[in-house]
Amino acid sequence: VHVIILFEQKSLAKKGFSTKDLLENEKAASYSSSLKKQQLSLVDRIEREALGGEELEIRYQFTVAVNGVATVVPYGRIEQILAVDGVADVYLEERYELDETVQPDTATAGEMVGSYSAWADGYTGAGSRIAVIDTGTDTDHQSFDNGAFLYALKENAEEAGLSQEAYLASLNLLDVEEVAAVLPQLNVHERSPKLTAEDLYLNEKLPFGYNYVDTNLRITHDYDNFGGHGSHVAGIAAANRYIPKEDSYLRATDTVFVCGAAPDAQIITLKVAGVGGGIAESDYLAAIE
Repeated sequence: VHVIILFEQKSLAKKGFSTKDLLENEKAASYSSSLKKQQLSLVDRIEREALGGEELEIRYQFTVAVNGVATVVPYGRIEQILAVDGVADVYLEERYELDETVQPDTATAGEMVGSYSAWADGYTGAGSRIAVIDTGTDTDHQSFDNGAFLYALKENAEEAGLSQEAYLASLNLLDVEEVAAVLPQLNVHERSPKLTAEDLYLNEKLPFGYNYVDTNLRITHDYDNFGGHGSHVAGIAAANRYIPKEDSYLRATDTVFVCGAAPDAQIITLKVAGVGGGIAESDYLAAIE
């Protein structure tokens, strides 16, 4: 059975570390590293004391929200694992399947959620990054078109009286250089160490994408039976306010009637449903970390 073995030592969050700028916090990085070393030592003890020397395959090591490892163990050995000194709990993973989705109609929801007034005040999501932990993103969908995204940002720059270069620099968009700087500390690197930042980066609108179930770059809906749920969610959050039309761009609210609440935000695609199975808790916990 798939389980998450939790250990007694406190996680980063329970130790009091803030998740804000976590990767730049040297004390947090040191504590996380020490937790991972302790985890491997405890895994070795579990193998010896509870599993008769059988080796555990560790899928993920968690240190942020919880202190534990994701692995597969014989169901009949859970009590023995719980008896090992240092083990706090053995958590049986749930695995979820998706229901059918409905059609989005976000252009008419603005008054309900307040997005129209937010846009009027200049808050369009520009400079924000939204991580969508779901079934993936339709990367060639018109609502996520990169040219339309940059067109909207260029319009914002003109309204602010700035050059496009100066405006983009002020937004601190997630770019390939930043992905490269943090990649060695990500679960993605541990699962797929050969992938580079260039592999994970698509464009300005979609600056990061990874499939945690199948451990590859197949982040669209073309490879499984989960439909477009992730794109539906990403669209509610950040579908562009323009769509491409031949050599120009048209307002999405006037044409396709779909526009995200924060249309100028970037979308980070963390796919946790794939051909490797349903949505497992360890995969979305790894994506959250």
